[in-house]
Amino acid sequence: MIKVVIVDDEPKLRQGLQTLIPWENLGFTVTAAAGNGRDALKIVEEEVPDLVIADIRMPVMDGLQFIQRLRSAGHQMHCIILSGYADFEYAKQAITYGVAGYLVKPVNIAEMSATLKLVREQIEEERLRREWYRTEVTNRELYLRRLLAPQEKTEDPAKLRSRIREMDLLWSHYEIVVISLRVPEADRLEHLHQLYAGLKNGIEGRNMGLVTVISPYVILLLNSPLHGRQRRDHLYGEIRSIAGDTRFIAATGGTVSEPELIYSAYLKAQEAVKQVFFSAKDRLLEPERTLFAAPEFPCEAGDKDEKMMEDLIFRLYYSLDAGNKTMVLPLLNEAAALFIQQGQEEDSVKQSFFFLSNRLIHKLTAASRIELKETQNISRFLNGIYQQDYLSDLLEETHRFLLEFAEDAGPKGKEQEIKKMIGFIHRHYAEDLKLSTLAGLLNYSTPYLGQLFRNKTGEYFNTYLDKVRIQKAKELLAQGMKVYEAAELVGYTSVNYFFSKFKKYEGRSPSDYKNP
Repeated sequence: MIKVVIVDDEPKLRQGLQTLIPWENLGFTVTAAAGNGRDALKIVEEEVPDLVIADIRMPVMDGLQFIQRLRSAGHQMHCIILSGYADFEYAKQAITYGVAGYLVKPVNIAEMSATLKLVREQIEEERLRREWYRTEVTNRELYLRRLLAPQEKTEDPAKLRSRIREMDLLWSHYEIVVISLRVPEADRLEHLHQLYAGLKNGIEGRNMGLVTVISPYVILLLNSPLHGRQRRDHLYGEIRSIAGDTRFIAATGGTVSEPELIYSAYLKAQEAVKQVFFSAKDRLLEPERTLFAAPEFPCEAGDKDEKMMEDLIFRLYYSLDAGNKTMVLPLLNEAAALFIQQGQEEDSVKQSFFFLSNRLIHKLTAASRIELKETQNISRFLNGIYQQDYLSDLLEETHRFLLEFAEDAGPKGKEQEIKKMIGFIHRHYAEDLKLSTLAGLLNYSTPYLGQLFRNKTGEYFNTYLDKVRIQKAKELLAQGMKVYEAAELVGYTSVNYFFSKFKKYEGRSPSDYKNP
């Protein structure tokens, strides 16, 4: 039976329609009635009728407003409009919302019966079409599952093609997209089917392809290639919109033109999903384009992994201890490059970063007492390494934590200022540095700062500066630079003065050092 709801503010008319029309003989059953559109909306949500018969003029919410609300809420049931002669122009507006019929009051039973017969034929035809579609799509979906399984070598290609044609799956191009949800295993099945339902409505509703579930994936078989970043980003955005707050990974296996190649594209998409940790965030992953863009690690023949790791830890510690923040992220990227070059998978990379970070934290706190709050922060950070979905996020979080921790764990007060002063000298040794200038910046008297500096370093300020300059000059001379060029680059305006300083600290002239 086709369910009907009658909406009219006149009780007699509602009662008359229910008793005078031979509903059952016509294939209908009246399940409810309402006196205005607002009450009818509540009934529609509960009854979900196939047909609504509504008067145009009603209090609280009239018929036109009622139909507008039905359509905006997504209800597609048929509607028949009742109105007086004076409401004809008003009724024509409702017809634009796709009503199945328009009848003038007082209702003629024969006219109403004829209209109901036409509506019944339309509804029955739609039901048959929906049932056919459900059966056909189910069959196609089952066949899609077959295409996503390893193909038997003995299967006749001609028969395979014939069956694919019967299923209306013989397309010029195929593109497989695999979606994996990052949710606890206990909740995965529910989330998979929610995403499946939403994508099935969108993808199949627009005739873009088929959607199915093969746990742990939701799988799309698209009938046109995702050429261009814009198309891939648009599909990724659609998946994200349906998934809501559910975390997911989506990857394509690339475009193929033969149905026999669908399975190999499916395997490529799965492999891309597995490499997500090394991929760019928030985009549709592509086969062989997912690896993290790490710099080439400077590895010499014969280097041992342990030695390279220790070297990285030393350089990171020195940068953090000296307050050289700009070097920390490049060194962390270098570490990532080393781990990738070693062929480490996601879990191993996370374990390596755990080890590296833990060693740095111990070195930074070797001479200080760690408070309980700091211990909790360290534990939270180290455990969080294993929760990162992407290598880029792991690097960003490690960089942030180490910088903050080094600053908190570093020396305080005067000791910290002397350390900053030493770092400043190493960065600006080539400039005209004076102790009096630094004393003014740190708000100390020149003699007092000089004494603090000597107590910390064991050297007078000018002696320390000279030694830094001479050490840098030695590096430049070893690279083949001329003596006068090296002198100028390290901050000496007089070559003769540079000669005297170099000989004082090195026991020989710059020329003898360069050409022993």
